[in-house]
Amino acid sequence: MELKDQRNLDQKFEKKTILLVEDDVIISMMETRTLITNGFNVITAKTGELAVEIAENNSDIDLILMDINLGPGIDGTEAAEKILHSHDIPLVFLSSHTEPEVVDKTEGITSYGYIVKSASETVLIASIKMAFRLFDARLKEKEKIYELERFHRITVNRELSMIDLKNEVNNLLSELHRPPKYKIINVSMPLTEMRKNDQ
Repeated sequence: MELKDQRNLDQKFEKKTILLVEDDVIISMMETRTLITNGFNVITAKTGELAVEIAENNSDIDLILMDINLGPGIDGTEAAEKILHSHDIPLVFLSSHTEPEVVDKTEGITSYGYIVKSASETVLIASIKMAFRLFDARLKEKEKIYELERFHRITVNRELSMIDLKNEVNNLLSELHRPPKYKIINVSMPLTEMRKNDQ
């Protein structure tokens, strides 16, 4: 990637706001500093309940970085499900655990990555940027599907309208070409003699 393209890509992610959900104070401080150094705004939450509350009341959040084990109360997967139930927002899980039983807890939850806490700063930031790109691509795909469905509805309605118009025209033409019910048969009589048309 050229330097100019890299600058444009970095600028795209500047000032994005990340909700960092982490119960360990020291880890939270370190991750916050890393995110701020890389141009992100950061909001922190120590519990799953607080994360849900913040997400409900703050429309500026662009991505959620969610720890799984959050101590007492709901864990990260439960908090994620509650948030994603009412908000379409990219979410990345962050955990020190790689055991299958822990990773399996995230199955079925729409997420854009699983980052191990021991990963380097480079991996963390790259994973976050990839999550943003995947989310943007998903939104564009949804928009295309919506436009295709909208075009289909318009086309179907237009075809139905044309069918109705064709039927009306055919009915009118039938009326115009139908033989008259009565016809004049003798105009020399004082009163015009008319006979019912049996044709």
